[in-house]
Amino acid sequence: MWQNLSLRAVFLVVVACFGVMKAGEAGTIIIHRNSRSLEFVLKDTVVFTAPIRIGKKKFPTPLGDGYIGEKRTHPIFRFVDPGPNQGSIVDSAECATGKVRVDYKKMRALMLHYDSLVVPLKIMQRRHLTESGEERFSIHSVTCSETIGQAISKGCIGVSISDMLKLFDFVRADHAGVNATQFRVIDD
Repeated sequence: MWQNLSLRAVFLVVVACFGVMKAGEAGTIIIHRNSRSLEFVLKDTVVFTAPIRIGKKKFPTPLGDGYIGEKRTHPIFRFVDPGPNQGSIVDSAECATGKVRVDYKKMRALMLHYDSLVVPLKIMQRRHLTESGEERFSIHSVTCSETIGQAISKGCIGVSISDMLKLFDFVRADHAGVNATQFRVIDD
């Protein structure tokens, strides 16, 4: 009986190590809040970099790490703030050049699943919650490229459409996190 338990324990350790190796092979996204940049690292080599926008002071992008649980092609953005538009699809954005229609065919989003997340009360109050109350943060395309480099979101990381289309191809998603691209949000 003990031999069977020992063999099972060894098997589980091997499976866990194999999962970690695969996750490492899926790369890591490092988000630098202070320099407002993103790196995709694969096997200790930076293979992609991009400037980003981050959460504003009132709703900062949370520090921490985790994995990409889902890749979304053509995500739909909705108004989250209370008011007459809450829940409606965002069809355009006010950019420096004027009103610009959201090109949903080119939009992409990577859903961040934090391993551990300490969320300040002010972030919890902002309604980026799932039905179960889980915080929802992502790396996603932005319509107004002039917002890149700024701290203006409600916690999400914004990337230009062209950079997001490149990054999207590098990333692996996995709801369980075993074979997923990892991420780390740091102050540098």
